[in-house]
Amino acid sequence: MNQKQKISWVEVLALALISVQIFLYTFMWLRLLNDPSIKTMDFISFYTTGRLMRMGEYQQIYNLDSQALIQNQIIGESSAPLIFAHPPHLNFLLAFIANENYVSSYMVWSLFNMFVLLICAALIKNFFIKLNWDVRSAWLGAMASITFFPTFISILGGQDTVYTLLGLLLWMFGLLNAKEMKAGFGLALATLSPTIAGALTFPLFASQRRAGIWFVIGILLLTLHAFLLLGLQGIKDFIHLLGINSEAQVYGLDWSKMYNLLGLLIRSFPNADTNLIRTIAWSVAGISIFVICIWWWKKDITVKHIGIAVLLGTFTAPHLYLHGVSYLLLPLLGMMVLLHEVGKQTVALLLAPMISTLLIIILLLIPNWDFHIYYLLMLALFLGFIFLKNSNSIEDKTL
Repeated sequence: MNQKQKISWVEVLALALISVQIFLYTFMWLRLLNDPSIKTMDFISFYTTGRLMRMGEYQQIYNLDSQALIQNQIIGESSAPLIFAHPPHLNFLLAFIANENYVSSYMVWSLFNMFVLLICAALIKNFFIKLNWDVRSAWLGAMASITFFPTFISILGGQDTVYTLLGLLLWMFGLLNAKEMKAGFGLALATLSPTIAGALTFPLFASQRRAGIWFVIGILLLTLHAFLLLGLQGIKDFIHLLGINSEAQVYGLDWSKMYNLLGLLIRSFPNADTNLIRTIAWSVAGISIFVICIWWWKKDITVKHIGIAVLLGTFTAPHLYLHGVSYLLLPLLGMMVLLHEVGKQTVALLLAPMISTLLIIILLLIPNWDFHIYYLLMLALFLGFIFLKNSNSIEDKTL
């Protein structure tokens, strides 16, 4: 009886934390609708692409002059554009939501993102149930996962991060269920963020070559779609913008505001040669991928393999702003699974909502800790995977 009462209170606490977070997120989102800063957020680059698509200017989507023209009309002044350098996977969806009213387009885009997030929740719930979580705990765990604070930040800013998350979750669950097609196509969708997908591609081939083949098929289909949509000049413009995105601090890019190793080094050594720092950061990223490949080589993949790979891939990613910290959802899920398997169900259920609550409190009370707290979270998850003794069932279980 006591055990049942204890579990009930844990569920009530988890639901209360989730509810408070949803209330705060809704308040922040509604307040933004009347804030002029909405026109300076990431969404303006997605809206620009949608408008160019609606105008039939497919080959101009990645042209800087065309992007600047649209954005200057929205802002009402001449300035450098916030560039759109994402692959064109979602461009037709952007055309659908980008009506003549900027704010209403943002609202529709947010609703689409939240719908995708609910799909992610359903996938996570099924994942937990297959690991013998009861249905109520599985749903609470799923809702706690999708209310992860960085994920809300991505929606608030109008980013497409939730689609990358969907791809990563399909990749993760496909690997754990021996569903090669799901894993391969999921990672192909995740190339919306080439940095995180790139960090996971070689390990995928090292462990699951059939999944790697499906990934290649997915990439070929997406590449064909890009060529048919953009034409040769559009592809050249896209490659040019990718180069700007990785080589320069222009058009709204600022390495010192990144949450990765590069950002950490730039902030820690402000007088150091930036080219040297970038060389170090990129070298560490390459070494990290190589180490993960060796570790994954021809092995059955577990949540620990995935968690550590995503952690290292996120931390060493050459390009990572706050919305990209959402990728830590995968190692967070892995930690919840391991805690549940070793009998720490209470901690497993409260882990995600407690972390999000802590992040919100720190953002409000100690904003100067913004970068530090995410590095500490990465470190805590990494150490958890290293030292947490997992049961045999989680290593050997086929979901």
